[in-house]
Amino acid sequence: MAGAATMHTDVTAPGETVVERSPAAVWWRAYRHHLRLLRNGAIAWIVALAVVGPGFVTTIQDTYGPDELARIGPTLEGVPAFEALFGRTVAMDTLEGFALWRWGGFAVLLAAIWGMLAANKLLRGAEEAGHLEPLRAGAITPRGLLGSAVAAMLSVYAVLAVAVGLGHAAVGMDAGTAWALGATLALLAASFAALGALAAQLVSSRRRALGLVALVLGVSVGVRVLAAATATPAWVWWATPFGWAGHLHEVDQARTAVFASFAALLAVLLAAAFALANRDLHAARFGGGDTVVTRARALRGQLDLAARLTVGPVVAWGSGMAAGGLVFGLLADDFSTAMADLGTPVEVFEQIGFAGMDTPEGVVGLTFGFLVLVLALFAAAQAQAIREEEATWRIEHLLVRPVGRVRWLATRTLASAVGVAVLALATGLAAWLGTVATATPIGLVDALVAGVNLVPLAWLFLGLGVALFGLLPRLTAPVVYGLVVVGYLLDLIGALLDLPEAVLDLSPFGHLASVPAEDPAVGPLTIMLAVGVVGVLIGLAAFRRRDLREA
Repeated sequence: MAGAATMHTDVTAPGETVVERSPAAVWWRAYRHHLRLLRNGAIAWIVALAVVGPGFVTTIQDTYGPDELARIGPTLEGVPAFEALFGRTVAMDTLEGFALWRWGGFAVLLAAIWGMLAANKLLRGAEEAGHLEPLRAGAITPRGLLGSAVAAMLSVYAVLAVAVGLGHAAVGMDAGTAWALGATLALLAASFAALGALAAQLVSSRRRALGLVALVLGVSVGVRVLAAATATPAWVWWATPFGWAGHLHEVDQARTAVFASFAALLAVLLAAAFALANRDLHAARFGGGDTVVTRARALRGQLDLAARLTVGPVVAWGSGMAAGGLVFGLLADDFSTAMADLGTPVEVFEQIGFAGMDTPEGVVGLTFGFLVLVLALFAAAQAQAIREEEATWRIEHLLVRPVGRVRWLATRTLASAVGVAVLALATGLAAWLGTVATATPIGLVDALVAGVNLVPLAWLFLGLGVALFGLLPRLTAPVVYGLVVVGYLLDLIGALLDLPEAVLDLSPFGHLASVPAEDPAVGPLTIMLAVGVVGVLIGLAAFRRRDLREA
């Protein structure tokens, strides 16, 4: 009996040899299983972060050179709008300072998103799909299973650190700075993965867990934006992990403090996750399990159900987007005044992608150029949610009734499209309220148009996600998220990488005008909308003809 408590016996066919495995061997097999699940995504993320970054550094060397950096760099330091977008500007007359700001400030966001998505997939996602039930049947403890998943994620993040450090050092960046950047990206990914592990214990669905972590991510970025304001104390940079990443240049001499902060954050998050991990499957601290009793208004049809499924994510994502719009609106006058006082021609900043930065409208346009990424990710998340309803067989109960396939997918897509529009308009309204509060209001219509300007792009990715759902359902989430990230990267640093114009034109982000500083680009917006509609039609036609497919 004692051996039965410590050994696991594999199930075998009659006549085959029985193989007994120790708890350590079972844990090792679970760890390798999680590594296999992470492998394809990890390759894509590591290649993107470890190749694009060094390519950016090389292009900066070829395009600007030391003399040009020495001339332009100091004009960028201390400008609130620039620091709000990418992070602290330190030693901008050096290759390391410029690269840490322009590329590193965005790379840390990508690393955080990867950590968030990876943890959500391995933990609450796998549990919701029923993949953990065989493992939890006695082969491994709940905390052991969580430990194997965390260890697998930390392993791939360690590879990320090495790849980024080697890549950036190989192209001429100071070795210490290169390795500090690699370690920071890995630690930031690990921190949001740990937060995802904690969220998986707190809430009872994959969607809620992802929304909770996304909300924290949005707040963390918002705090970094606030830290950039001229009236904000310097210590606010240390109130968010995205602020810690701005202290990597050697002139700050703060790398030890940065890594110690990350270590403390990881320890707290992982300790909390493991403390709560000893729970039943499908249960959670807030909701889940068989004892939950809810009272809700009766559904009034499929469209009502689709709306209910969309309201929660819209509220969660909308809170973050509206907060971002409000913060930038509050700081628009501060940013534009600082730009006007620089005495540097606005054309200099337009050369690096910032238009009308000496006006509140230009700052609001800059804001929406950043928030459009969040809106596109929301559209991708909605496509993923549609796929999850099939993968977990929840729609089977609907499709055996009078609700047809086309009707189900059409109403689900319509609700998601309306959610995108609501987020965009709420963000525009919040930005307008921010400018009103500082007595430098932009036009209400201009602010709302700035929000509407983002909608066709997000609908484009929603349509592509629905098309993938119909044609290649298992690839819906990775491909649509990948399209969003690659498209935004092309727009952000594609020109600096000296890519061909034909390649740059592939990014829909590059065709957005900086509204309200500029008029909307009607032609490109119409094309985006048309592609999105075609994608939905393809998805509807394909889903009507194929079998349901599990995860």
